[in-house]
Amino acid sequence: MRDAVDLEKRGIPTVTFVQDGFAQAARAQAKMLGMPELPFVVVHYLNAKNQPWLTDEERRKMMEDHWGEIIGGLTKPPPQAAR
Repeated sequence: MRDAVDLEKRGIPTVTFVQDGFAQAARAQAKMLGMPELPFVVVHYLNAKNQPWLTDEERRKMMEDHWGEIIGGLTKPPPQAAR
């Protein structure tokens, strides 16, 4: 989240992927860092083997499922940092 906030403050658009179990904490951290409207995409990914990584096919599917959110987050005006 810190990296995304730092990049957004420099005018570089970001979209951070957050696992669904951490979405509330991610929003709280973005708010604490002064950018409560930081764009992020909430994803749910648990593969059958409970491996901590995704296959290429799983990554591709995740991107396809969230394509609109990704493009939206990268093309909207950057969120204003809270003052």
